[in-house]
Amino acid sequence: MFAFHLRARILFPGGVSRSQIHRISCLNIVSKTMLFPEDKFFGGSPQADKDFKRLDVPYVSKSDKFHFRTKDFSKQFSHIYASRLGEMVGLLTKRAKEKWGTEHPIKQLAELKEDSPEKCVIIGTLFKHQELKPSILREISEENQLVPQPPRSHYTDDADILILEDALQRIRLMGKIDVHSVVTGAVCAVLGYEDGDGRFRVEDYLFYESGPQKPLIPLECSPLLVLISGLNLGSPNDFSMSMELLQQWIFGNLEGFGQSRDWEAASVVRVVLAGNSVKASVKPRNNLHGRPTTESSDLLNAVKAVDTFVHNLAQSVNVDLMPGEFDPSNHMLPQQPMHQCMFPKAVPFSSFRGVPNPYAFEIAGRSILGTSGQNVHDIGRYSKIEDPLEALKSTLVWSHIAPTAPDTLPCYPYYQQDPFIVSECPHVYFAGNTGEFKTELWKGRNGQQTRLICVPCFSETQSVAVVNLRTLDCQQISFKVNEFDDTEE
Repeated sequence: MFAFHLRARILFPGGVSRSQIHRISCLNIVSKTMLFPEDKFFGGSPQADKDFKRLDVPYVSKSDKFHFRTKDFSKQFSHIYASRLGEMVGLLTKRAKEKWGTEHPIKQLAELKEDSPEKCVIIGTLFKHQELKPSILREISEENQLVPQPPRSHYTDDADILILEDALQRIRLMGKIDVHSVVTGAVCAVLGYEDGDGRFRVEDYLFYESGPQKPLIPLECSPLLVLISGLNLGSPNDFSMSMELLQQWIFGNLEGFGQSRDWEAASVVRVVLAGNSVKASVKPRNNLHGRPTTESSDLLNAVKAVDTFVHNLAQSVNVDLMPGEFDPSNHMLPQQPMHQCMFPKAVPFSSFRGVPNPYAFEIAGRSILGTSGQNVHDIGRYSKIEDPLEALKSTLVWSHIAPTAPDTLPCYPYYQQDPFIVSECPHVYFAGNTGEFKTELWKGRNGQQTRLICVPCFSETQSVAVVNLRTLDCQQISFKVNEFDDTEE
């Protein structure tokens, strides 16, 4: 067990020395273990009165495809399915031949014949027919006089039907494929034959599994990436002390972490706020003091709090701010960066960036991809993949960040491309605003290795995820107030 203590000073970007820090009195935070105890690439043994400069590594944004160039909502959503299928057919054709050989022809649905069934491969987009899925047409139907149904958190049922669609036709799938383990919008190749009832009997199936991956470049240092989500500063709960301790750790002002090897703080090269920083639900804030307030005033105060928090961090480290489901940004994916006018304190710092959701970038030669969690939560609602980590892994296998968009997850009506296709496998893939911290090193069939991370809500857990970009190891660090004791050293 190791305790944090306050340290004298740290050099900030540009060589500015911050000698006065906010002192946290009469509190010690205890860490169960060092973040990466076996990594010998951190600074070394501490020296008294020494200033440390934050580690600097190359960074390149890869999120251009998620930025709107034009806004045209006149297009139908069928175009994004056509674009998705058109691109994935070429990718899956090669994979199908590698797995099943050339003895089984790849056919269109229109080429299938019931009277002379032949084992073949068909490639198409999955569609799940679900009676429990919300339908605006059923809700507004007057002739049926439907009674409003209570809201559900899950819409799966044993009567769900799985259908495969290509550019012209559709066919029901039966056999060796589980309807509850997939979602609408995923593109796959299936091997089988059409039976006499006009259904396709599946004997095997495959997904693209995210394509090739760049080799890891050896590093002589261990840069750290900090992932935070769900700050929810519009919440009435007070976790300001946890936030203060988080900031002081990033600043390098908490000494003694990990047997006096707190150089990890100086190795933090970037902080990503993965959505729901302003608020984390649609419920209005309850006023604890009984004073009348409006939701707009609460939202304004929360935005100011985010601005102050990001402003403090941006003085010391690069900060990327992603919008989340309940943040003041467009609701459709991809969400655009929150407007700069909301962050007057943080905007003057070049270390602060508003970024879209999803967010893709490359840092220290590592490819990073992440979302604020809407894609993972939506998969859990319309399948039996309830574990967020499994849902995140599934999107990587399906090679699509948000397969349920636009069916049940709102997205922009793209016409000529589908930017959510994962054509290159990332080294780190994360989803924010999950119930708890989870991580796994996923290994693909073609040698890919991806660190999957479920980033917990800070407002609920007071914890963050820290990724070692050299080794791709990931650990959780908690700043919970109930982990403090009342002793002072």
